[in-house]
Amino acid sequence: MRSVVVAFTLAALALTGCGSDTTTPAAQPDAATADATTNVDAAVDAPAADTGPARTYPAGPYGSRTCARFEPFTLNQCDGTPWNFAQDDFFSSSATVVIIGAGWCVPCQMEARQIETELGPYRERGVRIVQVLVQNPDRTAITPAFCNTWVNRYGLTIPELMDPQQTLQPYYPGLAFPGNLIVDARGVIRYRAYGTETGLTAIKAALDDVLANPNTCTP
Repeated sequence: MRSVVVAFTLAALALTGCGSDTTTPAAQPDAATADATTNVDAAVDAPAADTGPARTYPAGPYGSRTCARFEPFTLNQCDGTPWNFAQDDFFSSSATVVIIGAGWCVPCQMEARQIETELGPYRERGVRIVQVLVQNPDRTAITPAFCNTWVNRYGLTIPELMDPQQTLQPYYPGLAFPGNLIVDARGVIRYRAYGTETGLTAIKAALDDVLANPNTCTP
């Protein structure tokens, strides 16, 4: 892969990111998954009968674009403990933020420094936050040792997951990191963007919208 030089300023509000795609606006579809999710929007926005708390994650079709259903996954935490996206805390959460990054990605490091302070308060509003690491600083597959180093370096208390096989690659095409997604309580992708910014203002604005409009998705 050709080397990529990423320029960013910590004080700037513009999104910056790593990879062959530097900055991608939120809510941009992937051509590879758009056809598979064309008819999902009507299904996820239709009112559901009130049958009490659900404990089964919604069925597909799944996709990676905004307003598609997010495909659930299971990955190991730094200590090897499995973490399932569709486990019980999904059903008690108002939304889930999924942050995907790599150890060599400078904007990922910038974002990691801000996760607890900027996004932590949203946990009081029922939002769960999880970060997924794909590669070590030398671009080899993520290892438990570096995963733990990352957690300790940035004082993270959120679930930190390892994806050495890059099973979540549809959400960061071309190694575009960091990949940021918000999935609502229906399993619908409400926000998707690459890059980071001081204050994580775009993610917070999207979270505010999801919490205020839990059953509406605009591509």
